[in-house]
Amino acid sequence: MKNITRTDLVLITFVIAFVVFVGLLVFREARRDNFVLNRDDVIKFFAEKINEVSPEPAVVGGKWMVTRFRFVNPERNQRVDTDAVYIEYKDGHIARAFLLTVAPSAGAEPEYKIIGFFEPGPLGYKLIFGEDPLKGQPQEIYEYNETARSWIKVN
Repeated sequence: MKNITRTDLVLITFVIAFVVFVGLLVFREARRDNFVLNRDDVIKFFAEKINEVSPEPAVVGGKWMVTRFRFVNPERNQRVDTDAVYIEYKDGHIARAFLLTVAPSAGAEPEYKIIGFFEPGPLGYKLIFGEDPLKGQPQEIYEYNETARSWIKVN
């Protein structure tokens, strides 16, 4: 059997360290796929950015204010890759709501896609455009509490 030289030992050590490093990166990236968005961050982002995110501008020069977040909790046997949330908001004259999917992103802002847009109807909100595939699913509802100055889960 050939004697291992110091150069061979350094090379073997480097290869092992490289394989371990790449393995850790792959494992870390695989775990990122299971990341669930922090609801507080979602609430903060959309409460602050509602005037930029809304599909229509507020009327009479007003500004939109979010009144309620309704996070959808799909049934346990249903696989969901993103979080979904209904956001209700008003400007003092009219009220609107939309359903969007929210996913983590590499940037500072979450990735989102509006899939349904609603206006008030006789029995709650009625769909104006898009779709409402999560209608009737269980929800966690958050409303702003003036006394506590924070968003509180109300159900």
